Amino acid sequence: MVKNFLVDESFNELILPQLNSRGFTINYYQIIQDYLSDKLIIDDTFEFRRWSTGLLNMQGRVIDETAGVVHVVGRHEAYANIPMQINCSAPNTQAIPKWCRDYLVAPTGRRFVALDIGSAEPRALAGVADDEKLRSAISEGLYESIGMSLLKNTDIELPRKMVKRLFMGYLFGQSLGGVITTLAEISLDAGCARQIFQELQGLFPKSATFLQTVSLKNFAYLQGQYTDIDVSDKRRNQRRSYAASSIVAALVKRWAVRLSEMHSDWWVHEIPRDALWLSVPKQQRNEDILVIARKSLKMALTDCQFEGFPFDDKVITLKGIGA
Repeated sequence: MVKNFLVDESFNELILPQLNSRGFTINYYQIIQDYLSDKLIIDDTFEFRRWSTGLLNMQGRVIDETAGVVHVVGRHEAYANIPMQINCSAPNTQAIPKWCRDYLVAPTGRRFVALDIGSAEPRALAGVADDEKLRSAISEGLYESIGMSLLKNTDIELPRKMVKRLFMGYLFGQSLGGVITTLAEISLDAGCARQIFQELQGLFPKSATFLQTVSLKNFAYLQGQYTDIDVSDKRRNQRRSYAASSIVAALVKRWAVRLSEMHSDWWVHEIPRDALWLSVPKQQRNEDILVIARKSLKMALTDCQFEGFPFDDKVITLKGIGA
């Protein structure tokens, strides 16, 4: 039965204003100094030039020439597309390059941390498809488990990053042609790509059947239910991708709300896909942050009624970002 889709009003009231006001201070002067002295090595020089010059020209930036820093604040839309993901523009602070994150300057007395949900979309798929085989692979180490299966059945050993790219491609409906193109990057031919593509299709039959069913429907399957959103004009691979991505989009919003309710002095600066970028008091220990992060994520899963989402000690990782 088709149901109406509900937005998260608590997110709109509590988190969205933070995203649209806090932003990031970037040590622009230090970036240039490190680049010129070869302390900062960047393979993609185009990306570097785009970002380094863009910092001085992009909308929403404030330049402090004395301190040599630029403050940027993005404009966020909480429900930007069919799976209701967060979109950021002018500038897109969700897409700050990895090399640039080392130059983020936290507010006085605070430090930045990034909390990531590991294998977020595969976990969402395992829950919504009730796929015990996929749950088991996640608990063992998803991409290591898939890599071993591919090696066993095709005699082709792939790097973990490539396995992840291929499985995420499968999840979002990547074609055989897409797999051939991806594997050509590591000099594997079309025959090898065809073997791997076929093997991926059969790894998790229950999830494959679920995704096939969803892809044939004319109404979007979002957050574990069919909605009244017409997707008859969308490609099948798009329709299947909404099932997992919409769960992650809803979950991360609710997680941010729960985390802020538990610790109002933990500020949400950005939500890139399946992660929260926070600034916390400097004295806050990583061990304590992880405990609260897991507890609040569990509460969010209950709020969203995503009880089938696999939850374990590896569900969240914490990394420090910034200077």
